[in-house]
Amino acid sequence: MLASASSGDALDFAKWIPSTLPRSAIYRQEGWFLWDPCVVRTDDGTYHLLYSRWRQSLGFDAWATHAEIAWATAKFAEGPYEFRRVVLPARGGGFWDGHSVYNTCVIRHGGKFYLYYTGNHGSDAWRPDRTIKASSEEWWVQRKRQRIGVAVADHPGGPWERTGQPLLDVGEEFGQGIIAVPNALALPDGGVRLYYKTLAPGPGKFGGGVVHYAATAPGPIGPFRRHPKQMVDKRELLKTDAPFNFHIDDHFEWFQGDRYYAIVKDHDAPFMTPHGRSLVLFESPDGLDWRPSPHALVKDFSIAWDDGSRQDFQRLEMPKLLLENGHPRLLSLAAHPEKSGESFLVIVPLDPQPEVWP
Repeated sequence: MLASASSGDALDFAKWIPSTLPRSAIYRQEGWFLWDPCVVRTDDGTYHLLYSRWRQSLGFDAWATHAEIAWATAKFAEGPYEFRRVVLPARGGGFWDGHSVYNTCVIRHGGKFYLYYTGNHGSDAWRPDRTIKASSEEWWVQRKRQRIGVAVADHPGGPWERTGQPLLDVGEEFGQGIIAVPNALALPDGGVRLYYKTLAPGPGKFGGGVVHYAATAPGPIGPFRRHPKQMVDKRELLKTDAPFNFHIDDHFEWFQGDRYYAIVKDHDAPFMTPHGRSLVLFESPDGLDWRPSPHALVKDFSIAWDDGSRQDFQRLEMPKLLLENGHPRLLSLAAHPEKSGESFLVIVPLDPQPEVWP
């Protein structure tokens, strides 16, 4: 990895997060697991939340088998958000994204909105009301069919028109099974870069571990050219030969000032910071060679609520930022509390101060 910059000129993202949050920061829907939040703004000042959801009756692991993408709106960035409708359903077993769509990422480019998402399809036995357990081979086969697609619309509420084929497919040098969890950004010198999750070559369900790569295209629908170096290699970073199931996970990259930043999840011990399971900050001069930021911690897996209580989470992840006037305005997260049968979204207002940017 590259050497870290000195802490004196470095971004300390954690300082932008309020010390407590109101319960109104939660967006939930009764009877549904919610995940993958992404907020965008239209010119009329309306804020649009796109996210994935699946029925609680199917179990939490049905994100891989039965998810759909929904839309909610609010007058203010912090909410409250009101459900509108499903805007990108799974479209049937004859398609590569026929049975589950999730991992929302929306960008605006050239007057259009582009919704990047992960999709897959199941077996002929797939049914909309049938639970597929993660312990089954059927579940893992469907999970291994993950690919990234994109849909285009004039408005976040749709209608969304999908491209016919996935944007990227697997290759031996880039992973054995999945292409998932897209995050796209417009590059300062033109073009679009897509960051995504895949598996390093190796045996077993996780191969050589979950890794992340970048691919660049002249426009938002491609064609994308892959870059051969993975974003973060924990073995190199931690100077160890130990195997990892996850080098990093769930991620959001953006360009600010004179460099690129990425918020990533670290949940596979040994950890990259003393904070254990957490969201951590990386930076890069070109968006390809990444190093840990000197102030690495973004958020641990707990929230202090303004009623005086603190809540711990099994998962607090899928970070996305809403940027306004060139600076982060909101951090949206997916939350799965410990010992809980639900998941919901958390909309975190930020207080960025431009003078701290290097």
